[in-house]
Amino acid sequence: MMKPAFEIRMVKENLDLSMALLQAVQEEKVTAKQLFRDGPEDMFVAFAVDNNGPDQQELSRRAANQARAAFALAVIQTQRSLDRVFTNYPLEETNPDLQAARCVMFLLNNTIFPNLFTPVWDCPPEYRRKFEVRPISLLMDAGELHGKGLNWDHVGGLSQFIELLVYFANWIDDLMEVEPQAGPWDAVRPSDESKATWNSVPEYELEPPTVIASPPTARMIDGPVARFVDVQCEVGESNLVLAKDLYTGFRAWCLDTGQDDVSQRSFGMQLTAMGYQRRRRGRGKHWWDGIRLLTATEPVAVTPVIKETLVAQIPEPSPVLMNGHYEVYQTELPT
Repeated sequence: MMKPAFEIRMVKENLDLSMALLQAVQEEKVTAKQLFRDGPEDMFVAFAVDNNGPDQQELSRRAANQARAAFALAVIQTQRSLDRVFTNYPLEETNPDLQAARCVMFLLNNTIFPNLFTPVWDCPPEYRRKFEVRPISLLMDAGELHGKGLNWDHVGGLSQFIELLVYFANWIDDLMEVEPQAGPWDAVRPSDESKATWNSVPEYELEPPTVIASPPTARMIDGPVARFVDVQCEVGESNLVLAKDLYTGFRAWCLDTGQDDVSQRSFGMQLTAMGYQRRRRGRGKHWWDGIRLLTATEPVAVTPVIKETLVAQIPEPSPVLMNGHYEVYQTELPT
């Protein structure tokens, strides 16, 4: 069985291609004559009007139908993939952005699944509210959608829907990469391998920097993770540490100092929010870039506890170029 994140990316790519074909047909960069001039006779008949040969308007209608089918497939398959990952209901999700994203997809699936051709919003009473996914600037007001025909503008346009698919795929990647957490009795000191620097890692084994977790909106970061970085780590461009060892060191430090630890996923998201990035080596291990653990023999810098760490604003998502005419979900096929 495919991994859920891969499934979501596949339907996203299918939707991308369908929309590109639709735009190309509408701009007559792809014509019926180009596609079917050398085809079998039955293809000519299928795209003919009064047996006069391939017809561009008919091709346009069918390309629009294909785009709608790709959108419906993306909604239905994404919801199925999410159902494999999350066991609770969307409204029970504790992360506010993820909760909003899951509620939007739940409502889309609830609307499209019963009627693919003329979908009408079916919003249960408890879901009739506003949902905002801040990392991708998506805002949907489901308060007055119930009973209305589905329109892509209701979710901010098709480009926003595509951003939503990417958001889910990235979230699931993060969840799948979280290793089983050890109990306090398993806490051990970091291995010598964590003392490596970028110079000791062959360049061909490194992938481009990838932000594993979706960073929160700009806010002040404080807590045990920030204090751990301040007193137990050294920050520098050439520093490198195994993700597993850094989290193990954090848990050991919490155990020694009586601090409250956090889950590995929360630990990683807070580091990302503080500006650090995570890389995957060619052999599958994950490393944090720009930070390393201090060894037991190194002096711990006596500096004030970090109270506030500014986080940069998340940039606006890149717009997806679309033909404006097809930014709306059309319930009527062109004729």
